[in-house]
Amino acid sequence: MFDFKALIGALLGRREREGVYDYKSATVLMQELPESDILQAQIEIVQALRQLNGNAAISLKERLKTVPYLDEKARALQAHLVAIYRGQLIDETAAPHQVLPTLLAFWHEMADAYRLCLKQAQQTKHLEHRDLPLYALRGLNYAVQQNKWAALRYMESDARSWRLIHRLYQYAETLGSARAPLQPYPDEEISSAEREYVQALMLTLAAPEKLQPEQIELTAQWLKRWSSQINLETQIHPTQQLYAVNLAGSTPPKRLRRDMVGENWRYWQTDTLTQQMHHLRDALLGGGTPATHGLPDETALPANIELLDTLAERWSRDAPAPIRKHERHAARQAITVWRGLEEAAQALRSPAAGKARQWELLDESVSGLGIRCRSVSDDKLQVGELLGIQGLTQRPFCLGIVRRIVRKPDGAVDLGIETLASNPVAVELTPLLGERSFTGLYAAENPAMNQGRFLVLPQGFYADHREFRLGAQHKRYRIRLGDAIEQTPHNAIIRFAVLEKLAA
Repeated sequence: MFDFKALIGALLGRREREGVYDYKSATVLMQELPESDILQAQIEIVQALRQLNGNAAISLKERLKTVPYLDEKARALQAHLVAIYRGQLIDETAAPHQVLPTLLAFWHEMADAYRLCLKQAQQTKHLEHRDLPLYALRGLNYAVQQNKWAALRYMESDARSWRLIHRLYQYAETLGSARAPLQPYPDEEISSAEREYVQALMLTLAAPEKLQPEQIELTAQWLKRWSSQINLETQIHPTQQLYAVNLAGSTPPKRLRRDMVGENWRYWQTDTLTQQMHHLRDALLGGGTPATHGLPDETALPANIELLDTLAERWSRDAPAPIRKHERHAARQAITVWRGLEEAAQALRSPAAGKARQWELLDESVSGLGIRCRSVSDDKLQVGELLGIQGLTQRPFCLGIVRRIVRKPDGAVDLGIETLASNPVAVELTPLLGERSFTGLYAAENPAMNQGRFLVLPQGFYADHREFRLGAQHKRYRIRLGDAIEQTPHNAIIRFAVLEKLAA
């Protein structure tokens, strides 16, 4: 008699074994991946990792072979997708916004896969395996990448991601390898688990929600070089240390308080690091080159020397606690917003024109606004972006600049806005050498805010002492640009002098 029960059992067993469940099935997957569609190939690897991470039945031996195999095969694919996202490569099969979910998922699943290797080794009492310290370092490397890319996108601190970072570092300490110099991959520099962990901690303490993406990226590059200046300590010394983090928790690092005591707390001071940053600043201003200090060439740009000062202040023991310049009041109402200099100027000339957005005002002060909007997939909103705002109770039209961005998991985006001027005026600026004219914004002097008059113009047109003809409200002047109050990636906010009044 035919054994139907055995047949059904065999079929169910085969279905359960589909996908990646050991090293052999992982090699089969890699052989079958589409060579011409790198995004689809990486999507399948992410799915395999997710299946592997959810499979508690796989043996430690198979897990320790399969995870690094998938990792080493997928690294080149991930680098290709990163290049697409950054616009360094054009791939007809994938647009930048299409690759981002896969990038983020891969970093998380790969970090979690290494965590599960370490967890299973600890549970089965096989911590003597020679590659475990390397796997702790690789896992942290991926978790730190995920943390950096969350910062680049202004994402709110994620408890799940912090729990993963803390746990991976804790495994490195358990193995006694936290400070062991290791080379994660043959083509990468030697690092250590402590150095990788410190990079994530210090990047968060740099307040990336207040930085532009280019500044966040540069800060992360600096920290790869500077993280060796920080040692994590197990004993609290409140008069010497500045920060603390709880390895057993799911929260980011914090300024040290005396009640942060226990075996899971780690502490550190930043005096050595900030002193080095001051020496670096002096050396660069004295004509030194960043390469001498192992840093990228753009470190020497004036804006990045200013960033050095900003970070040194934020990481300093002497940094004052942040306080608001003016008291804020709740003021929930709908407002109309135009993004960027061109849109704001167009709105001033013709309020019905342009891409007006309906956002929500949360609170208001003399010098700032709290605003909430909704995130969209292609949104490139950055710190430093100009906004034209209409609908405030006592200011018909306000010019503001984004100073802080926090994206919530539910798609809400909270913005901190500094108000630059009320009732700015759109002006026409023409270079004296006969180049085409362009639109800028003029803000009058405001003695109540101790603020002089200024202009906002596209970044590419700014040069100190450059002269223009300025036309506004049927009047014309010859002006000379002065010092920049601030320069953002797209605009310059500058002082200027009026040289003469011209015939209308």
